[in-house]
Parts: sequence; C-alpha cells; structure tokens
Amino acid sequence: MTEHGPERRAIREAMTRLLEGQPVRSDGKLTIKSLAEEAGVKRWILTHRHQDLQAEFRDRIAAHGTDPEPVRALKERVEALTAENRRLREQLRETRSTITMLERHIAVEALESSRMPDDPTTPARTLRPVPEPVQPADEPPSDPKG
Repeated sequence: MTEHGPERRAIREAMTRLLEGQPVRSDGKLTIKSLAEEAGVKRWILTHRHQDLQAEFRDRIAAHGTDPEPVRALKERVEALTAENRRLREQLRETRSTITMLERHIAVEALESSRMPDDPTTPARTLRPVPEPVQPADEPPSDPKG
C-alpha cells in the first residue's frame, strides 16, 4: 500500500481542491474524470486501483451537496445568456416582420403614386390594407400581442 501512498495523497488533495472550487489542473467539475485530471493520474487508476477513493469522492460530493462556486456561477451565466439569446431572437423575428410589412407599404405607395394623374384636382386614391404575410415554414408563428 505504501507504493501508492503519494498517488492516494494526490487524489485526496485533488478532491479537496475540487470541492472547495479551486481547481488547478482540471475544469473544476465534480466528476471522476476531473478528479483524475486534477490529481494528475489516469482515470483508470481511480476506477480500478483506488475504487475506495472513487467512492469517497462520491460520498463527499453528496455531503457537499452542490457544484463548486465557479461552476455554479458559470451555469448561471449560461442560463442568463440563453434567456438573452431567446429574447433577441424573438426581437429579430418581430423586426423582420415589421420590415416586410413596411416594404409592402412602400411598394403599394410607389405603385399608387405612379398611377396618379398629373391633375392635382383629381382626388388621391387611398391605400388599401396590405394582407398579413404568410409565415415561413422554418419559423414558428410570432405572437402579435407580444
């Protein structure tokens, strides 16, 4: 057992660093892969030679109860960016819809003005409503109340 003493000590120190959210060599996730990377050993050493340390790590994770602070902060940031991405995509869809409607209005106005007589006493024609655009198949329908 003494021949594996330094290896076991390195694994236990790596456990502590990961659980405290202070990884040195790994991504900081609470996984066996990250533990092996953090300890500087191959993963099979944990899964075959030091199965007791693998079980101890899982027990310590269960007792710790959560991701390390840096990992938790990154997950929160990803969630916030995903929500912002969703909001911006919806805004882009609405803007494209408005642009399409305005393009149609401009085209109708240009057509109407080209058909107007040169006589200023003739009443101008009023624009008729432009029908709503047909929603492309690759985009979900936008909420008009939205």
